[in-house]
Amino acid sequence: MSDRPKTILLLCLLWLGLSGIFVLWGGYSLVVFINIPLWTEELGGLLYPVHFGYLISTIVWFVFSSLFVIFSYATFRGDGWAWTTGVIISTIFLIVFGLMLGAFIVNAIRFLDWFSVYGLITVILSFLTDIGLVIYLTRPMTKIYFAKINAKNLSNISED
Repeated sequence: MSDRPKTILLLCLLWLGLSGIFVLWGGYSLVVFINIPLWTEELGGLLYPVHFGYLISTIVWFVFSSLFVIFSYATFRGDGWAWTTGVIISTIFLIVFGLMLGAFIVNAIRFLDWFSVYGLITVILSFLTDIGLVIYLTRPMTKIYFAKINAKNLSNISED
């Protein structure tokens, strides 16, 4: 493992930023989950599926938030698995956030409610953060830090 580049701290902050966004949405899902039993008249027969959906949503938001904190710590330490997992998770999230971006754009234009507008802002920030993560993780200095490539190989390639 080489010396830690100063920009690794930026990468850790990006992971923690995604974690913070997920905690906010997890908190929102938790509040809705707690208040769903009060909506028995409005939901009728859909009460249990909506309740279950928000339960799963709340769990997923908090689990991914915890994973991002773990990734941030592993990135700071320079663990090789954090690089591999970071590239895989970020690429998957780019696809998911791209789909969510389309859905939130349609909802924000059609309904113009606060949930759609905040969701759109959150998805845009998450999408841009993930693009930054993928770009940064594929830079040579970052790969050297995570011991994915050897610094000697990098100098040989640049001399040819």
